[in-house]
Amino acid sequence: MKIVHFTHPFAPLIGGIESSVATFAADLRALGHEVLVVTTSPTPANDSESGILRIPSLPDGVRLFTEVAETGPKGVRLCLEKDADTSIDDDKRKNPDSAGSFYHSIESFAPDVIHVHQPFLLGRWAQVYAWTRGLPLVFTHHTLYDREEDRVHLDGLAALEAAARELAIVYSDFCDGLVAPTPSIAALLRNQGAAGPISVVPTGIDTARFASGDGAGFRQRHGIPADAFVVGHLGRLIPAKRIGYLTEAIVTFLTRAPEAVALICGEGEMAAPLADAFHEAGLSDRLFLLGRLSEGEIADAYAAMDVFTFASLTDTQGLVLTEAMAAGVPVLALRATGPQDVVVDGVSGRLLDPAATPADFAHALAAFRDSPDRPRFAAEARRRSLDFDRRVCAEALLSVYEGAAIRLRGRSDHRDPRQEPLAALHDRVAAEWLRLASLPPSLHALLPTRWFPGFAPRG
Repeated sequence: MKIVHFTHPFAPLIGGIESSVATFAADLRALGHEVLVVTTSPTPANDSESGILRIPSLPDGVRLFTEVAETGPKGVRLCLEKDADTSIDDDKRKNPDSAGSFYHSIESFAPDVIHVHQPFLLGRWAQVYAWTRGLPLVFTHHTLYDREEDRVHLDGLAALEAAARELAIVYSDFCDGLVAPTPSIAALLRNQGAAGPISVVPTGIDTARFASGDGAGFRQRHGIPADAFVVGHLGRLIPAKRIGYLTEAIVTFLTRAPEAVALICGEGEMAAPLADAFHEAGLSDRLFLLGRLSEGEIADAYAAMDVFTFASLTDTQGLVLTEAMAAGVPVLALRATGPQDVVVDGVSGRLLDPAATPADFAHALAAFRDSPDRPRFAAEARRRSLDFDRRVCAEALLSVYEGAAIRLRGRSDHRDPRQEPLAALHDRVAAEWLRLASLPPSLHALLPTRWFPGFAPRG
């Protein structure tokens, strides 16, 4: 089978969507299939990247939202016509950085199935391409677009979120397969109006890799006491992950637990406030803020932790949770989409009420530290992680593709996605984008996805 993944965020960026696409692409190839990842880039493509087609953002040419072409920000924009017309003249075909070259590369690959990871921009073009070529179209709903937590930080976001949420639901009804990473997201999509069949396929992890980390060696390399109780976290340090909440909880716990330390791995604008909070509490010497780790150190970092903490209420899966569990590290998190589908409360970790205060979270940390069941928690966490092994998940995704192809053959109403209501919804998203396009870059990370149209990617 020949599979094309369309995604805006991709390596070298780090995040859930990037990891999901890269993992599935590698695992599908390992199962004998051909995979092409189509993504955007503000710079020319790197010819050494096998299996990746990067589309540069150009200052001229046709664009998906023609009304934005004259007035929109200079972010990453896809240079294709509003109706995603795939007719490209010969002059554009000769330009390796043109939309024509992009189209020709897709045609040469001759895909059997199209898999889209966002409904706008590239997703818009991919949908029309699949329709014109009679190919099955699969859409993974990675992002919760309507989140109160974001609107607390970013006034005026509600209309854009609402437009994107509605677009994603209507978009899915034009697809032959809809994927949710967890059962709770599948239920949410159904409640929001998704009418077609929904398949639950989480992003898989390399359970063997994360089970083989050297925690003792990691502690020794970074000066973490061998007998310390290590409260850990790994991920992007941004407001959407509620790092402020997590910081307050861990600081509160550490002030009452002199034998404990915090191990925080990741980058983001919340790193400085986090370090300041530990400094103000007189705990700087018990904070190991290590930034972005190399791939070779991630499994070791998990293995160095005694408990993995997670405060986000809006993750659709939370890959770091399953990675930590594969390392035998129990999770303490809030009950929300993602954690509630991964962590078995009282078995492989603990789930607190989403209304729990940082003080409640700190109390739960103390209870876990003192629990005689910690070895059982660790063993159950490792066992639970096997349900998310990457080969199991890749095989499940292949079943979705096969089902989508069967569904397409049985369709009697293969509607043109260039018509209403999709066209109007794309216009709504474009209009709201323009209204918020003047936001300073420091606020872009507050968006529920770094890939709302027009906002440049952030690492």
